[in-house]
Amino acid sequence: MIKKGSFLITVLLVGLTTAVFAQKQKVDVLIKNACVFIGDGKDSVFTNVGITAQRISYIGKAVVPAKEVIDGTGKYLAPGFIDPHTHADRWIEDRNRQEMLAWLYQGVTTVFAGNDGFGPYQIAEKQKLYEEIGMGTNFAFFVGFGPVRDNVLGKMNVQPTSAQLNEMKLLVENGMKEGALGFSTGLIYLPQMYSKSKEIKELYNTAAKYGAVYDTHMRSEGNKILESVDEVLNIGAKTALPLHISHLKITGENNWGEAQKVVDKINEARANGVNLTANQYPFIASMTSFKATIMPAWAQEGGNERTLKRLNNPEDLERIKASLAKRNDEGYQRIVLMSNISRLKKYTGKSVYQIAQETNQTCVDAAIEILKTAITISSVNFGMSEEDIVTFMKQPWVMTGSDGGGLHPRTYSTFTKIIEEYVQKKKVLSMSWAIHRATGLTATTFNIKDRGFIKEGYFADLIVFDPNNVKTRSTFEKPEQYAQGMDYVFVNGEKAIDKGKSTGKLVGQFIKK
Repeated sequence: MIKKGSFLITVLLVGLTTAVFAQKQKVDVLIKNACVFIGDGKDSVFTNVGITAQRISYIGKAVVPAKEVIDGTGKYLAPGFIDPHTHADRWIEDRNRQEMLAWLYQGVTTVFAGNDGFGPYQIAEKQKLYEEIGMGTNFAFFVGFGPVRDNVLGKMNVQPTSAQLNEMKLLVENGMKEGALGFSTGLIYLPQMYSKSKEIKELYNTAAKYGAVYDTHMRSEGNKILESVDEVLNIGAKTALPLHISHLKITGENNWGEAQKVVDKINEARANGVNLTANQYPFIASMTSFKATIMPAWAQEGGNERTLKRLNNPEDLERIKASLAKRNDEGYQRIVLMSNISRLKKYTGKSVYQIAQETNQTCVDAAIEILKTAITISSVNFGMSEEDIVTFMKQPWVMTGSDGGGLHPRTYSTFTKIIEEYVQKKKVLSMSWAIHRATGLTATTFNIKDRGFIKEGYFADLIVFDPNNVKTRSTFEKPEQYAQGMDYVFVNGEKAIDKGKSTGKLVGQFIKK
């Protein structure tokens, strides 16, 4: 028999404990009744998620007290997407686009930049600048091979001496000490194209001492892609650290169908203990500078000024024309020029073949004229097949990466296109796996701490969306169209997208390794 006094004490203690529990669990924002994807590739669960300040502070079935409650009924809650390959530094440094809306409207909360070997080695300097400007998303950098080589050797086709190689190593080491994610190369770009594997390996070994990832745009994505994969494996040999191939693809119609051979080679390496992964975007067209697309390497030596001199030198011009003539009319139909510079608008959206027809020239002569008047113009090259894209997409070691930053739909809709087309329509990927390859897989591969998963204590980079409302609006004709479908996007616990609209908040953080 319970005595009246002891019963009252028990009730008071229980009430006090409950009050303390409720006070302890009170959160700033509670997202309830959503279908929650943790980011690990497993099936979703129904649970409630609370945010306090910058972090995920509660995961559970109970509806805890909150300053704001978001009803996620019928919607998905997932970690914010992480984009491992961008040129978004152009957007930040524009100072008019630092909200990073092209990414936020897709649900991307963290971007990496400095890919293709374009990253700085003065990481601390970039951090100071970006924190001063403000960022709509979180931001991280790779040290780029290009600036390192250019600083020491210039843009010439030369090989480093031992002293020069040591000088380059010091620059790489500086970037790693200041917090770079890894070492990045773009081996089709000036002056990186003149390097040999030994030089790259020496520099990566320097970066590897700091746990760096080797991220590469390989020398070839077409005729010599298998040899290029071998080079990646050779550069990363004996480091036991992650190797990563950016925008994995097969280019050139004569190479279509070769994706499985690449997959087999990579799977063999992975079976032997090599930590090799890749990212891809779901489009059949790539984008880079027009010059890099068609010009032979020797003609680019020394930079744009020297290239223009060669274009105006009769002897050099004939050599360049002979190289350009190796591409037929159909090949030039696949190359479409893109620029938002007003004086170059006459070229934008037109193929080289179309321009040649309009000006009554051969494609080679039209290409030469374009180079002479617009040496910095970009081009979109429709050189890939849907079948190869899907072959790569199905691999468990391939994640989503946009290569965004320019006038291409991949900047505005890479992640939403995966959901809309390859999950919802074509059923190539499950929703859980599509989210994993854009969150947990990327965070784990690049060792990003406390992001990429929905776990208590992790940063509250979160997205809430109805998959049926996710739409890709960007096209090659009109690329600058934001995606739609994200109801809420939280960056470090703050709403960057609220009920489908930007809040204008610049709450991104600079992420260092």
